[in-house]
Amino acid sequence: IGYCGRVLSLPPHQALGPYSVSKTALLGLTRALAPELAQSHIRVNCVAPGVIKTPFSQALWQDEDVVDEFKKQLSIKRFGKPEEIGGVIAFLCSRDASYIIGETITVTGGMSCRLRG
Repeated sequence: IGYCGRVLSLPPHQALGPYSVSKTALLGLTRALAPELAQSHIRVNCVAPGVIKTPFSQALWQDEDVVDEFKKQLSIKRFGKPEEIGGVIAFLCSRDASYIIGETITVTGGMSCRLRG
């Protein structure tokens, strides 16, 4: 079982209250279900993407001031692509990740905000 959280839930972002709360809940659900379902050989993990260039994040990447501010936090100085998240999810669903259980994998381009809190 794979969930897609959000790096902004680490910690929750004030401007996105209900959205952040729902994504934070997925982190808890991942940790709660993982040990229970592991007994049935079902792995549960979560992927927490940073800013990914999608229609959902369009308001962010269309505003140059916002883009510049986010790029300051990104080690690779660009927004992520959906296929970069898909690759991580595919790995987590593969046998190569058979020992990864109950984890939240952040895919952030080096965004430092996940280190605050």
